[in-house]
Amino acid sequence: MQQKNGTTMVVDEADRTPGIVRESDVRPTVIITGPPWPRSGTARVMQNQIDYYRARGYMTVFICVPIHCSYTESHSDWDDIKIGIEELGADRTFFATIDSHRFLTGKYMAWIQHAFHGTALDWIVFTAKSAQLTDEALRLIRQQNVVLMHVNHVFTVGFAQHLLRRTVRANGHVPMILDTHDIQSNALEDRGEINPWTHRRDGLDHLLSSEMAYLNKANVLVHVSVDDFNFFNRRLPHKKHVLALPTIKETSVFCLDVACQSSIEPIDLLFVGHGTTPNAAGLEWFFEQVWPLIEHRGYRIKIVGGIEAWVRRELPALYQRFSSYFVGAIADLDPAYRAARCVFAPMVSGTGISIKTIEALALGKPFVGTSKAYRGMPMDLIEQAGLRAHDTPQEFADAISHALSSEHLAATASRTAYVRLFSNQASFSSRDEALKIATSKQDTH
Repeated sequence: MQQKNGTTMVVDEADRTPGIVRESDVRPTVIITGPPWPRSGTARVMQNQIDYYRARGYMTVFICVPIHCSYTESHSDWDDIKIGIEELGADRTFFATIDSHRFLTGKYMAWIQHAFHGTALDWIVFTAKSAQLTDEALRLIRQQNVVLMHVNHVFTVGFAQHLLRRTVRANGHVPMILDTHDIQSNALEDRGEINPWTHRRDGLDHLLSSEMAYLNKANVLVHVSVDDFNFFNRRLPHKKHVLALPTIKETSVFCLDVACQSSIEPIDLLFVGHGTTPNAAGLEWFFEQVWPLIEHRGYRIKIVGGIEAWVRRELPALYQRFSSYFVGAIADLDPAYRAARCVFAPMVSGTGISIKTIEALALGKPFVGTSKAYRGMPMDLIEQAGLRAHDTPQEFADAISHALSSEHLAATASRTAYVRLFSNQASFSSRDEALKIATSKQDTH
């Protein structure tokens, strides 16, 4: 075992690819469960998991697990969700859906099982657990040599356990790795989640108690940010914890050289984001406090993604003033990234690590962000690469001007940070550690 850049790596001198099997053996299968969030930060992490396990000789089965009762076969976005999840590239992909009758019956039983003290987090876990696979999907899963379960988000752990009991013989011997992605209790409290059983908000301590109980079911906990690693390591010191900073699918890193020019006009400042409250708050701060300082420079701005619909609906006055900068969701981000001279992330809130920051660094784009844009990252190593956080309007405005006047230098800093911290090599080394712990004969529960 070695330490590099603050993350743990394992190097097996006898075989530098842990978990790989001989061709004469039955090909091992890993089941990966995750929420129906295509083309998101979570999706990037799940795609990396699939790439990792395939590189280590595993067959990958991905199961999309709904975490809200609206995800039935009649859900208006179900077809689009399926297309996005298929893009993750697993060997086999299955979709669980909510059976409304079973859900309505089960919610009362779940309330009793939690001794009438269930939380909003328990409700989400119950909802996911109640989702159903088709008989054909279950039959195909039973035919696999399942040796590992990889769970994404604490929300899908109940579904994963239930699936093992139904499909895998001696399922108690199938180890489980769980990627936390975030401190879900904090996220639920921050957005004021209402407990559907009590119709009230839960206290943070109550939510955390539920979350820790579910996380205890995994053999290894993998965290995608330094903050999450430290938080859970303090509260669950008896568990095995691994830090695996997110990466992106490197085979899809966009071509940025002169032979691969963008099909659209140059963009001075590019923001890419989904329709979330933190993204909207960041853009509101930027347009109200930063933009007046640089507006006279005539920079061309494009804001791409689902954030357009969110701002149009929730911040109509802001949208009316700056609607010409909003592009909306687009199927292919490549041309926009190629056209961008600088990617900016004016985040003033948010939890978990920012995938859009990592994506910009991977592409070697000049990047300007606040402290929140670098949340969950080892800032000492980020700064060693030549990047800084800029949290006041004047600092942010000055950083944009500097990045656009020194593009080559700024781009080099971005790429250096990515290679050192977020590349496939760095990520796979950390996942090797998690796999080695999970598949060791010692029971880590």
